[in-house]
Formats: sequence, structure tokens, C-alpha cells
Amino acid sequence: MRRTAVDVSRESVSRESAGAGPRYLVLGPLEVRRAGAVCTPSPLKHRALLAVLLLHANRLASADMLIDELWDGHPPRSAAATLQMYVSGLRRTLDPEHGRTGGDPRRHPVLRTAGSGYVLSVAPGELDLDLCRALAARGRRLLADGDCGAASESFSGALSMWRGRPLADLGPARLPAYYAVRLEEERLALLHDRIGADICAGRAQEVVADLAELCARHPLREAFHEQLMLALACTGRRAEALDAFARARSVVVAGTGIEPGPGLQAVQRALLHGLHPSAPVHGRCRRPRLLQSAGH
Repeated sequence: MRRTAVDVSRESVSRESAGAGPRYLVLGPLEVRRAGAVCTPSPLKHRALLAVLLLHANRLASADMLIDELWDGHPPRSAAATLQMYVSGLRRTLDPEHGRTGGDPRRHPVLRTAGSGYVLSVAPGELDLDLCRALAARGRRLLADGDCGAASESFSGALSMWRGRPLADLGPARLPAYYAVRLEEERLALLHDRIGADICAGRAQEVVADLAELCARHPLREAFHEQLMLALACTGRRAEALDAFARARSVVVAGTGIEPGPGLQAVQRALLHGLHPSAPVHGRCRRPRLLQSAGH
């Protein structure tokens, strides 16, 4: 039987409640949970260190890189020694038993020393970002196979893991802002995929209002304008779809000085030629087959 996004989410909750391992949450304020209890480090620098290690999970994070990230490129002379203190504190938080039993910190079961840095071991299912990406990848495979309803469910499951702005509690001065920017880009791409699957599944009317808001929030993101045109056209609102193109073109030209890209222009040409973009959306090309076969 094929597992759904709901099944995966339930498995994640069951894993946490059964104490099978910690749960790390970065898609919102940073949290660490073990057996259902929150055990997030209290000191801000410890949380920032953990965030960087989680975003480099199961890979070597060099001490030089960590120092640069934690002090925004302006480390004090004592940075190396201070980093070691932060690592020791983080190890006590992540596995208190290891410290109490006198275990070798270099062989810590979660955060071990490796070469010139550290490796944070994260098992499958322990990091919300990994689960989110797995559901997103599953959704894209389903969309490529034409199973739009199941794809939408998988994308929705991935989006449900977001609890707000990623790493919102660390602040831009504590952690380079590009981490949060990169994660936000992933969320917007995921939202775009979910809306595309909804349109494909025949739910265009349901996403028109969401798309209008997204176009207002992200006026230079042409993919949302394109989806708004498609959704309006699929609900028989061809004139409104053409008006949406005119508004999008005005915003794009004013903001960038160039014409909209080929995606928006292809939908506009199809509508002007009387074509109805209602064919299913397949794969990563989110425009209907009808537009493609028309030579646009």
C-alpha cells in the first residue's frame, strides 16, 4: 500500500513519542525534542551553533567555518577556545548520559570531533528539514506521473512542517541571514509546486485567492503570476487572466526594466489565440500540454 503524507507525519510523531531518537526542528524557531519533551539549548550561542551543525548534518563542519558563522566574520582572539566550550555544552544537552559516564567527547554518539571540526549525526526522520524535502521529492515524482491529487497531499504534508520563519529565534546578527533566505526560497518553491498540483487536480478556483495574495507579496516572482493566469483561465475567467498578465507585466517592467519571461508570455499568447489552458500539468513544466503543443 502506498504511504501518504499523513502516514509519514504520523510515523514521525510515533518515532518521537516512542523515544527512538531526538527530533530537530529548524523550520521555525529552533527546537530539540526528546521523547516528547523540549530540550532546546538555552544559551543563544549554543542554539546558533546547533543550527549551523544541523544545516550541515552528517557532514564535517570545520572549526574555522563555525567560528566565522558564529561571530559574523569578526571573531575574538579567544574564539577557538570559546567554540570548544560551546561544543562541550552542546554535547551535554544532546546526550547527558555520555557526559555523566565519562565518555570520550571525541567519540560522542551525536556530536563527535572529526579532523579539524565536528560532525553532528542526524538519523533519517530526526530533522524536520529532511522530512520536508523527502515529502517534496515524493510530491514531484507523483506530479510527474500525473497523480496530481496525491502530489498535492504530499506537498501539503511538507508545508505543514513549517512553523514560521526558519530559525526565527536566532536573529540576523547571530547567524548569517542567507541560511534563512535559502530555506524561505525552498518554502516558496514548495508552495508553488503544491498550487500547481492543485490546479492540475481541478481545484483552480480554490487557489485563486491565495495566488492573488502571493502575487502581491512577491510581485517579481513571475511563477506565481503565471499560476494566477492559469487558475483564472481554468475557471473560465479568460479576460481576468489577461488583465492579470497586464498587471504582472507592468510590475515586472517597473521593477527590473525588462519584459516578463517566456512562461508568462506563453500563457498570454495561448489566451489571446483562444486556447484554454486546462490540460493536466505534468512534471516540472507547470504549463499545460496544450500550450506546449501550440509551439509556445
